[in-house]
Amino acid sequence: MITSILFDMDGVLIDSQPMHYEADVETLKHFGVCVTVKDVEKYAGTTNSDRYTRFKKDYHMDDSVEAMVAFREQCIMDMIRSRDISAIDGIRELLKDIRCHHLKTAVASSSSYDLIYAVLDKLSIRDCFDQVVSGEDLENSKPAPDIFLKTAHQLESDPEECVVIEDSGNGVLAGIRAGMRVVGYVNPTSGKQDLSPATRVITSFLEITANDLMKLS
Repeated sequence: MITSILFDMDGVLIDSQPMHYEADVETLKHFGVCVTVKDVEKYAGTTNSDRYTRFKKDYHMDDSVEAMVAFREQCIMDMIRSRDISAIDGIRELLKDIRCHHLKTAVASSSSYDLIYAVLDKLSIRDCFDQVVSGEDLENSKPAPDIFLKTAHQLESDPEECVVIEDSGNGVLAGIRAGMRVVGYVNPTSGKQDLSPATRVITSFLEITANDLMKLS
């Protein structure tokens, strides 16, 4: 029986993945490395610490991971605060439907807590979620299952009672490895992502209801 719905944030609740790519490109440029959006798309769904540790190694960078992450976090926070952003079409309706069916909800995002709460408050949907979990304080980033297992524990739900909603290939794999059913949302602005392992793939949140999520198998 499905009891809990776990939402990724970037590219699922808010169409923010292009801003994340932009922040990565801008940060790497600031620290002397020129890349394109396509170069950073494959890292979607990972934490800043994990991603910049990999950037540092891949691009032979001398600056500390901590300095790069701090600069990058300021970039994305400035974007979120200054730009006109809104929830992805159908998300508000789906959240309302889920609440009407008395399912538990959580945000399970690789973004920092500061950024998660900034987004939820800007969209006025913080009260739609029972728990908020950031990957920033976990050792292993997506596609490891750690964040979803921790979220299920905080919701007091078994993994097999949970549905994960993700837009990235790393996130889909993390949900599957956690032993959960996974809905892959095809967000065109998230870049090329392999969502094929998901239990179900959708192109709009208007395609799915709380009842559909409860029947996933």
